[in-house]
Amino acid sequence: MLQKVLEKNLKIVITDYRFPDVEQERRAVEAAGGTLVAGQALNEEQVAELCRDADGVLTARAPVTRRAISAMERCRIIVRYGIGVDTIDVAAATERGILVANVPDYCLDEVSDHALTLLLMLSRQMIPAIALAREDTWPVSKMPPLQRLRGQTCGLFGCGRIGSLLAGKVAALGMRLIIHDPYMNETRAREMKAELVPFDALLERADFISLHAPLTGETQHLFGAAAFAKMKKTAAIINTARGGLIDEAALLAALDAEQISGAGLDVLESETAVTPVRAALVHYPKVIVTAHTAWLSREARATLQLRAIEQVLACLRGETPYGLINRELAK
Repeated sequence: MLQKVLEKNLKIVITDYRFPDVEQERRAVEAAGGTLVAGQALNEEQVAELCRDADGVLTARAPVTRRAISAMERCRIIVRYGIGVDTIDVAAATERGILVANVPDYCLDEVSDHALTLLLMLSRQMIPAIALAREDTWPVSKMPPLQRLRGQTCGLFGCGRIGSLLAGKVAALGMRLIIHDPYMNETRAREMKAELVPFDALLERADFISLHAPLTGETQHLFGAAAFAKMKKTAAIINTARGGLIDEAALLAALDAEQISGAGLDVLESETAVTPVRAALVHYPKVIVTAHTAWLSREARATLQLRAIEQVLACLRGETPYGLINRELAK
């Protein structure tokens, strides 16, 4: 199998990356007799040009659109550095017979820990508490109302691998758990000591709502003005999934109107350019924003890079990558 790779002199292209280096990928590709080209594409034109003669593509944030995919002359697989694949036009790739894969299991502990951290910071009003500590005197009267976390309700919107880990962590803190996930059955919910609820019930009952769903046409901006109006005024929302799940302008309006109490966001719709809405959220006193770092640890980064390039090489050896998204193309 390796000889087949050597004979083709395969070319693997990285459209963009956030890592300090891609030497792990380079060593793997060169050991297989191929060539690695790493870029930092920002738009579909740059992706198209960079990937025109690629046999396999690795991508992070660059838009791998229908137009970019149509320019790929011999690509057999596109692997996303991450879990979500909303930056890739999967339908266009499938039409061309190009496999699309992700790395679904590299940062489960990290993201669930991060979501829990945001929940705890919001619960204990850490932003005003830190601000108060910087004053000469510490009048507790300046602190917003605090409520004991035990007995409060955590609502999960989506409960896959990361959501399931978070469920166990909040349960250990004595929180009640409700879940809205159309793919979860009652048996699994009972095993988790959770209650499956309709979407409106999730909004109305949860003290904290943590988002763990993919970004699709159905879920984009699902958390908008109508959803915020149904939430408790004391509730907060946490997003470590995809920025597009939340209508950020509606979130700002809901915070201004005191319809909800706060937000913890590791993902925003605009992460590559500063927009007025992004700037407002980052500086909003009731919002904690982190720079899409929920996934990050030395272990997670090493695992992500290794499993991504392994899947490209597996495909080019004629094997099925374990993170295959368009499974209708599986051999």
